Amino acid sequence: MATGTVKVGGSSKARRSSAILVRSALPLALAMAMPALAFAHNNHAYVANHKSADVTVIDMVTNTVTATVPVGRIPDAITIAPDGMTVYVANGGDNTVSVIDTDSNTVIATIPVGKTPAAISANPNGGEVYVANTNDSTISAIDTTSNTVVSTIPVGNLPIAMAFGPGGRRLYTANAGDNSATAVDTTTRTVTASIPVGELPYGIAVGPLGARVYVGNYVTNDVSVIDTRSNDVVATLPAGNGPDAVAVSPIGIPVYVANDVDGTVSVINPITRRTIATVPVGENPGALAVNRLGRVYVANVSSNTVSVIDPLTNKVISTVATGQWPSAIAIQPRD
Repeated sequence: MATGTVKVGGSSKARRSSAILVRSALPLALAMAMPALAFAHNNHAYVANHKSADVTVIDMVTNTVTATVPVGRIPDAITIAPDGMTVYVANGGDNTVSVIDTDSNTVIATIPVGKTPAAISANPNGGEVYVANTNDSTISAIDTTSNTVVSTIPVGNLPIAMAFGPGGRRLYTANAGDNSATAVDTTTRTVTASIPVGELPYGIAVGPLGARVYVGNYVTNDVSVIDTRSNDVVATLPAGNGPDAVAVSPIGIPVYVANDVDGTVSVINPITRRTIATVPVGENPGALAVNRLGRVYVANVSSNTVSVIDPLTNKVISTVATGQWPSAIAIQPRD
């Protein structure tokens, strides 16, 4: 695949085109595994809106919007600290990260980073946030106490997505420019493996036990499954047309894949490697997040909405209006 740069701005379809050039559900087990929903603190989803340059805050109890927070230009990635008190937004248009306090829903800091930050992930240990500088082909570690970059690590070409394993020692990036995933040891801040995957890897997620990494490949319409012990691809899962985001149930089954071209979410059993259900959502779904009840929140870029999927029925139970071009979503992790 040819190398290049990721361009920001333009229509949703134009951004997808430029990216191609560069870049059985277990309802009973799930119901038993999930804790009761609390009704006060840490019950919000945060949605980064690419075009309107803001973040929509959604109350997950009522599925209503409670706040809109202005951030930097072209926010395309978002993550939340493990305690749920701080949100970090990667702004691809001005090479910064906005830091939001969730009590006040205001920006409390702005951190300069590398070129075109397009992915961001908070370390489960709470001490660091990592951001992928896509057009630098690096990732940077941000110290969450000082809100400064403390380390920058070269990875694969055009890192476009990233995800931590449980515990935070391992970080994985999906690299759209060379069809690979990079494994990083965050204790030594060194690359430990480069793993070939499918064509145009665009989304990535780690299972709850850390044994498997799932990489959505936009062009080959499938998901590469990586064994984290051997750092080898051990399976390939089917997906829809243009898989560009991946998320995993809190119990490890199923795996959810957003299909950009189809406007659907594939619900996949990673053990049988079969699709359990295909759920129609909005237009150009581009991001996924799963809350502690197992509900799936899907950001639909061209529809300016978030679809909420019930994991017991695999049906959309709510649709929430957002800002313009919602491109990333994160959920407060716990009470």
